[in-house]
Amino acid sequence: MTGAPLPPLPYAGPPGAARVDPGPPLPSLPARLRPPQVILGVGVVLLVATALAGPSLAGGVARIGVLLLALVAACAAAWAARARLRSTEEACAAAAVALALTGAAGGERTADGGPLPALGLAVLLLSLRVLLPRPLSWPLGAWLALQVAALRSLALVPAGLPRTALLLGVALAGLAVTLTARRPLARVALVTTAPWFVAGAAGGLVGAATGAGDARRVAAGLPVAAAAALLLVRLERAVEPLLGPPRLVPGVAGLVAGGAVGAALSTDGPVPLPLAGWLGVLLASVAAATLTGWRRGLLLPAATAAGLVLVVPAVAQLVAAARWPSLIALLVLLALSAAGVAAARRDERARALAEAVGCLVAAALLAVPAGLLSAGAAAAALTGLFAGTLAARPALAADVRGATGTVGAVCAGAALVVLAVSAAWGPLAAQLAVQGVLVCAWAAPAARGGEAEAAWRTGALELGAAGWTLAALTGTAVVEAWSLPAAAALLVAAGPRLFDGPSWPVWGPGLVAAAAPSTVAAVVQPGALRPLPVLVAAAAAMALGARAAVRAPLFVGAATAVALGVGLAVEALPLPLAGVLVAGAGLLALGARRELRPVAGFGARLSEMR
Repeated sequence: MTGAPLPPLPYAGPPGAARVDPGPPLPSLPARLRPPQVILGVGVVLLVATALAGPSLAGGVARIGVLLLALVAACAAAWAARARLRSTEEACAAAAVALALTGAAGGERTADGGPLPALGLAVLLLSLRVLLPRPLSWPLGAWLALQVAALRSLALVPAGLPRTALLLGVALAGLAVTLTARRPLARVALVTTAPWFVAGAAGGLVGAATGAGDARRVAAGLPVAAAAALLLVRLERAVEPLLGPPRLVPGVAGLVAGGAVGAALSTDGPVPLPLAGWLGVLLASVAAATLTGWRRGLLLPAATAAGLVLVVPAVAQLVAAARWPSLIALLVLLALSAAGVAAARRDERARALAEAVGCLVAAALLAVPAGLLSAGAAAAALTGLFAGTLAARPALAADVRGATGTVGAVCAGAALVVLAVSAAWGPLAAQLAVQGVLVCAWAAPAARGGEAEAAWRTGALELGAAGWTLAALTGTAVVEAWSLPAAAALLVAAGPRLFDGPSWPVWGPGLVAAAAPSTVAAVVQPGALRPLPVLVAAAAAMALGARAAVRAPLFVGAATAVALGVGLAVEALPLPLAGVLVAGAGLLALGARRELRPVAGFGARLSEMR
């Protein structure tokens, strides 16, 4: 061990339990021991070794001799106390305890009265503790004798609830000793209590899960009581180095208590399983919303662990049994409790809001197989949640806004998945359009900042997908049913830049996507009525572009009209004349371009050429 100071607890402790300055470190053992103390220790070891070997060689007579020798050592301890020989008093007391334990615990159980000799010895040692309070060996020996008596009683107690009560009774006694005894005894009591606690908790969980009636409830209550006592030990500074991380003991206590209650409620009835889940939700949410200070650091890990142990098995069993209405009710309660935590605690708001919306999403999805909602109604509810997250985001802090955006996206995606899985293509197109409009409306205010560009693109994508879904649903072969939604999506993706940005980057892609397919179709499909609407649209684009002083609509409209006219002429004329027409149009275009952007040679006069 490095000897580095332990990390502080996550709570300050109850009033009056502040840390005491330990002062300078204790000197090493050789610096504290004197020769008489070494001699006393060797004498105790030799006496105890002889006492351990004697009964195995000489039987009952030797055991009586060991007990008499223990009495002599106890009298020597009393004499040393009167003479104020502290080391001698402790050494004689230790020898007396070791000899008495050897005499009382040796031999066959049936011949020696079962646990009674050890119990009698424990009472006697506690009496000596009252008469001679200074030696630590008296209470330590009493605790060891009590454990010996409990071990001997295990074979006499029926399996099941009585044995669990015995195990946890010893564990509770050990925890009580830990809380009240001096530091060395408290640490020994805690270490020796751990096996009793583990065995008793395991027996209690089994009894709570398999028992019936009152036995089931008592078997669940015993581990809960032991877990509560374990929580109090976390506040005991004397044993703090043995307790591990600050949240370990509260977490273990919560797991034991929650597991016991959950096991008692894990029945096939209509009420117990949902009740276990609801209890877990209420326990965790109330603790998270109300606890403060040292109580929060101590009790919140326990409440969270107990809540998880109650909720997770309940949800798993409800899913396995396909009890969708009960599971939906549990998820709604989870959402309400998380919303309460978000309202009560600012530091938990981001996580709690995400949990609340996530539970509502799961409830809406499960309502479809449960028959409570149709796919369309579930999708509408999820889109409503999405709209709610969009409306709430501007008023939220930055750390909460990110989590809210994530859960909102999950809501929107879940709504679309529900409809797609149900093959409800018409409602799917409607939901895409609604979500696209919601996103664009949210991005419209100028205060959105850097999020606006991504929002406009997302909304445009959903609007375009809605148009394509309708086109696929109708089975139309009209090219505009596919090109115009794509063109509209490209224009919407530009957002406010349509009004103040450069025209070609923001207007050009959408206008070209709308004009090019229709122009080609008008030329290659003879006899169709499409050329007239295309020319009208091109003329309108040129007029509006000129009126608004926007270059892209003007040029795209002009190019569309020229391309359509040339294409129709090429289609109608014989091949030689069509070639002449194409060549003339190409030359006109080339001349116009080089007049606009001359290169070497095009800017010279004819007289200047060689």
